Amino acid sequence: MAELRGMTSAQAIVASLKQEGVRHVFGVPGESYLPLLDAIYEEQSITFVSNRHEGGAAFMAEGYAKAANRTAVVMATRGVGAANASIGVHTAYQDSTPMVVFLGQVHSKFRGREGFQEIELDRFFGEITKWGVEIRDPARTPELVLRAFRIATSGRPGPVVVSLPEDVLPKKADMIFSAAVQRPTPAVSNQDIGKAINLLAKAQRPVLIAGGGVKAANAEKELQSFVEEARIPVVASFRRQDVLANDHPHYVGHLGLGTPSVQLETVRKADVILAVGTRLSEVTTQDYRLLRPEQILIHLDIEPDILGTVYPPHLGIIADAKAALSQLTEQAAALPGWQNWTAERKKVYQHSVALSSVNEKLAPNGIGYKDVMAFFNTHWPKNGIITNDAGNFASWLHHFHVFQGPKSYVGPTSGAMGYGFPAAVGAKIAHPDRPVISFSGDGGFMMTMQEIETAVRCQIPVTSLVFNNRMYGTIRMHQEIQYPDRVVGTMLGDIHIAQIAEAMGAKGRRVRTTEEFEKAWTEAKTETKTPFLIEIMVSPQQVSPTMILGDKESDKL
Repeated sequence: MAELRGMTSAQAIVASLKQEGVRHVFGVPGESYLPLLDAIYEEQSITFVSNRHEGGAAFMAEGYAKAANRTAVVMATRGVGAANASIGVHTAYQDSTPMVVFLGQVHSKFRGREGFQEIELDRFFGEITKWGVEIRDPARTPELVLRAFRIATSGRPGPVVVSLPEDVLPKKADMIFSAAVQRPTPAVSNQDIGKAINLLAKAQRPVLIAGGGVKAANAEKELQSFVEEARIPVVASFRRQDVLANDHPHYVGHLGLGTPSVQLETVRKADVILAVGTRLSEVTTQDYRLLRPEQILIHLDIEPDILGTVYPPHLGIIADAKAALSQLTEQAAALPGWQNWTAERKKVYQHSVALSSVNEKLAPNGIGYKDVMAFFNTHWPKNGIITNDAGNFASWLHHFHVFQGPKSYVGPTSGAMGYGFPAAVGAKIAHPDRPVISFSGDGGFMMTMQEIETAVRCQIPVTSLVFNNRMYGTIRMHQEIQYPDRVVGTMLGDIHIAQIAEAMGAKGRRVRTTEEFEKAWTEAKTETKTPFLIEIMVSPQQVSPTMILGDKESDKL
């Protein structure tokens, strides 16, 4: 422990950030926490990335945290800034992403009077954070900030909110600093490992569901070692496809939105399911209907509260995924191996992701999702990082791209629109040496496209593919299923997004043909300092890989 005398609360926060290895802070400046901004100015090792909107800042931080696999830091002003940031905080909560959110607060003397932008922040964020605290005693600043990082990182990771009354930040006190946070990695008992191996050994058709806990534990290699030793098939939970390279012989599918039924059959036919680092969410379990009571469920997760929340496990194991998979691998020689079952499901998976089998309605000038994905699959480098927004356009990426992992994919399990581009910028900040691309629809992209200016100003060269069909396509799909021919609110205007990007200093190209797309792609590859946006004009009739709307005048480009 170390004691430093006469330090302000703001300076103590920055010293704590430095101790935790924080190098980037995302946010929108506000007068309520000016002392903290000034303390960051004095610390050369920390860069404040000034965003155009707090929602964009939180998304950017969340993408950074996923790509870097470390705790991200967001800052925003009182109630209005906090409310704007809440969408990214919610994403971090549902995605189990470690994040510490510092929020300015009104003067202590003004509390309870509905002061300017006053919100009780810990209560406001109570449903979407692991913990909330307000610093009221300057001397306790290092203690509470350290606790915030420990809670954000320990167990199931997630966001924590720290409220900062504006009168407390400039106050001085003698500060006591403890050691930096070390993430706990609990192992599992040999007894529980033995029980798991015994249950698996009796299986005829087992399957392993791998979730975000594998990524959080940096356990991708351990997962691969175990499945190779056990010779067991693997499916990825929702938007976690990079847990195992998709061309690996044991990777047999992804449990997401619109997953082909033949991939779901792999789980439905299984007699023993080993779920590792997944909360078995609504999407992963197809509205909680995928698993059946007669199936044996072995559920392994680092967070005790996860076990039994959705499905009561026959065996629940509380452990870090990396440690547990290593221990399971040591005992896997006792398993019979399921080569024929794995090979069968691999063949089914490969057939289901063949682009050639998909019918597509092209835009008038000829480009479609199918063309883009075929080209992308051939030209995207294995070390690249992909992010995506929410929307049906992402189904083409999820179903038809071969993710190479590890840490090659950053996607929001919360389904938040506006996520893709800022998350890509955050990922690029985390890995400046790796190419980064975002996939977005026109609806979601325009919710946070102001962050193009942030990327331009900070010289962050990400590539963005924007599929423009002039509609909220996912909602239109559901509209047509539930209320055919009754179109309300889902049609959008023809916005030249590439021109807007150019106006903000980025490179932008609108393309209507495969040839134009390939030319724009070649241009984007040469850009080293400026973001490059390719706006792809696609048919509004193709609302998903499996649904084409009728040929009506209102549906045409």
